[in-house]
Amino acid sequence: MILRRQTEKTAGQIIWLGFFILPIIGFSFAWWFRFKSGLFQVIDLQPYDEYKIPILIVAFFWVFAFGMRNIHHPELQIGKWREFVKITGASIIALIFPMAISFTYRGYFYSRLVMALGSIFTLALCFIYKESAKIILKKLVLKRIGVAKKLIIGCGEFAEKVVDAIRKDPLTAAGLVGMVSLPGERCTAELSYLGDVEDIRKLLIEKGFDEVILANPQTDEDTILNIIYECRKEQVQFELVPQYWHLLRGHITVEEIGELRATAFADLALKSWQKIVKRIIDISISTISIILFLPIIITVAFAIKLTSEGSVFFRQERIGRNGRKFKMMKFRSMYNDAEKRLKKYLDKNEASGPIFKIKHDPRITPIGKFLRRFSIDELPQIFNVFAGQMSLVGPRPPLEREIIKYKNWQLKRIDVTPGMTGLWQVSGRSDLPFDKMAELDIYYIEHWSIWMDIKILFKTIPAVLSGRGAY
Repeated sequence: MILRRQTEKTAGQIIWLGFFILPIIGFSFAWWFRFKSGLFQVIDLQPYDEYKIPILIVAFFWVFAFGMRNIHHPELQIGKWREFVKITGASIIALIFPMAISFTYRGYFYSRLVMALGSIFTLALCFIYKESAKIILKKLVLKRIGVAKKLIIGCGEFAEKVVDAIRKDPLTAAGLVGMVSLPGERCTAELSYLGDVEDIRKLLIEKGFDEVILANPQTDEDTILNIIYECRKEQVQFELVPQYWHLLRGHITVEEIGELRATAFADLALKSWQKIVKRIIDISISTISIILFLPIIITVAFAIKLTSEGSVFFRQERIGRNGRKFKMMKFRSMYNDAEKRLKKYLDKNEASGPIFKIKHDPRITPIGKFLRRFSIDELPQIFNVFAGQMSLVGPRPPLEREIIKYKNWQLKRIDVTPGMTGLWQVSGRSDLPFDKMAELDIYYIEHWSIWMDIKILFKTIPAVLSGRGAY
């Protein structure tokens, strides 16, 4: 909950009104564009008066469809792409009935070009309007105007973690007001202490809280029921953070099993159709890349062969999807005996977690430093992508010795096909601690979309060129 109920209601009404006005503007402009702009040949001018009533009818259909899909609600945490998809879907629904009527109505032949252009203009206007409204609302939230006030119940270590998680998003953090303690607790979090749980009724009345978050999974049933009772009386939203809240990732639903309500976890791995789409993209881009980068691959191969002993390529056994092993290809950037010398430097590891990284690794050849700085050593992995062992985007494939040291939740990284680049590579590369890398990889798995892959691929280019975090 980010906005206060009244603020959210008012904002929704304003947005809803805009969704009625914008189709009128969009389709009216489409009429002008078709008949008055001079860009199209006009044999039989259709007067605007003939379009006034149909445009008004279209506007009613438009606002009805948008209302059915709840697009007028100011959902501030939905990204631009998801918002665009929702608006596009609602626009298609809004257009179906007016199109059917126009095709069957023989009283007047309306221009189909006006209808097509009007739909495009209106869709664009609605998207820009909704995003503009969200930008304004976000600025108001950050200034703590119309923001939902949050009260945290609990003061222990668990509550501190909850507060830290809320603060990671500036929009949700803006509403944090204070916390109250439960019996036997002592508040240590950097948040205003407002008393103990016995004062809950007084606080809800005097402070005007909109949301109460219980951040102590050991709270007894009577206390929880009392808090819920007080929240209901004051029409305050009550939320309970479960003990294993960090496991609640991906698509989660509450299902009824008899009289029992259970939390259902959806499969985090990509669905069949998603895998097919992703594989088509991988094959297409890897094929083009092999052709385009072949001169560079040949040049680098000669440079490696002339400057140090050993093979041009380094093939290393890695763990792929669902624990399957494969040989990952790289340009050799280290001396031939690098693997044998590894044990000497394990105690100098500069990376956290199970991975091994040191900035000035003496096993790296002079040309290898250049190749690693700009990730050229990774280029042969496009052959792994073409073969289906890797994907263009995904979690980096780990070594078997790293997997042994993984925590249980980190094993989700190998649920999908590993990638040449990924979310953590464009978010700091080797400068990030391993736990953060794993979190970003799991976030990617849970929120995968074609658009996300495209964004990561585009962000990879400046990340590689900058050389930041690569060693």
